Amino acid sequence: MQTVSRQAHVTLSGDIAGEYVVEDRQPDGRLVLVPDTSIEAIRARGGSRPFTPQEWEDFLVEYGPHMLPPDGEG
Repeated sequence: MQTVSRQAHVTLSGDIAGEYVVEDRQPDGRLVLVPDTSIEAIRARGGSRPFTPQEWEDFLVEYGPHMLPPDGEG
């Protein structure tokens, strides 16, 4: 069995839909596909994006004090 060195990306539509990568190519031409678990694919599925630098700063101002353990450790 030949292993693909660079994972090829495919988009399926129909009864099975989504973003996948080729895990293996077999000598008879069959492909083994697995879900794309890259951060880009996860964000696309969830409809999210990375914070901008300003959004990150605003997040830390609002939630930063609450990110420490409640018992004062850390």
